[in-house]
Amino acid sequence: MGSIDPSRAVDAVRRFNRFYARHTGALHERLHKSSFSLTEVRILHELAQARATTAADLSRNLGLDTGYLSRLINNFQKLGLVVRRKNELDGRAHLLRITPEAKARVDEIDLHVSAETATLLKRLTTAEIDQLCNAMADVERLLSPACVEGETRLRVPRAGDFGWMIERQAHLYSGDRPKLFSEARAAKTVARFLSEMQVSTPRIACWVAEQGNAMRVGAALLSAESERQARIELLFVEPGARRRGLGERLVAACTNFAHGARYDQVICRLDEPHEELCALFLRTGFTPVQEGATGIVWQRELQPVFVD
Repeated sequence: MGSIDPSRAVDAVRRFNRFYARHTGALHERLHKSSFSLTEVRILHELAQARATTAADLSRNLGLDTGYLSRLINNFQKLGLVVRRKNELDGRAHLLRITPEAKARVDEIDLHVSAETATLLKRLTTAEIDQLCNAMADVERLLSPACVEGETRLRVPRAGDFGWMIERQAHLYSGDRPKLFSEARAAKTVARFLSEMQVSTPRIACWVAEQGNAMRVGAALLSAESERQARIELLFVEPGARRRGLGERLVAACTNFAHGARYDQVICRLDEPHEELCALFLRTGFTPVQEGATGIVWQRELQPVFVD
């Protein structure tokens, strides 16, 4: 697969921005009819939802200039919309609290914008809404700084997740073979896994990692290598979500499930050296076993379960 021309990528992002600005213009009309600007509503919304309690919080969350933000807060105080009081724990800062009147006005705007958004989505099918939500989450993930934190959870797969896993395997592949090789191999793995699901599911499992607002950032499959041996496949974490323990959580989910399913051993076969995955398996109690000229099988013995 060839890499995209950087100038084309810039044009594509700017074209999407223009489309989005036009498409959502009606959603902001409610703001123009009120006495608040969009920036003012964003500030009040942060305070109303308790996502910010100081001017520093607001500046960081919304990316606003501190001087400009200070003028807006002073105006809110004059209008009786925000109360500022001294922070007893930090004399250099003040705590901000939205007044009940201001919260009621923000809630009213929220209600109207939500209703208009729901009307916009009515013309889409359920599958199209899922596709839209996943696409928006991917845009947010890709354009967010790598250090962005957020609650991460593991869930069972939904429709569309397996296709996404195949696509990510192709894009994240860094070996010597063509990316289509990785995509074809991932497709075969998924096809086999789905076929096994049609027969029985007690001893196979899949997890998708989500961060923040439904952003998919990783996944793993657990299949049956044999009656006693389980196999981890298609394990990956998106680059921007790495080094936060998510890989360990996915591996732990696989090994814990395998233990409960009465496997004696869990393995993961790597056909090519992968420094980060090898380090991950070392940290999670696996040991390497050479297989062929370049392949490595990482394996972990599971403690037997005794039932009285």
